[in-house]
Amino acid sequence: MKKNEADLIIKNYKPHSGFHDLSKKPETLTKREYAKLLKAQGYLAWQEGNKKYLMEFEPTQWQDMKGLSMDFQAIVRKHWDVNKL
Repeated sequence: MKKNEADLIIKNYKPHSGFHDLSKKPETLTKREYAKLLKAQGYLAWQEGNKKYLMEFEPTQWQDMKGLSMDFQAIVRKHWDVNKL
């Protein structure tokens, strides 16, 4: 990911309903790492809208999404105080 792309992702970030608000970048992440997490959250939020379809017609992809979501949550807990989010 190039610096310009990371800057654009960070600039255009809007919190997703049902997800933690990651608007403030923690000091423990680089700008590119932070942008990747914001992008991943957007992808997970988008896939949440396809949840029923994935569960019924793409169960393998649904399992992959659950694994990605668990990995994502572990990273969020590592870098943000989720009790304050």
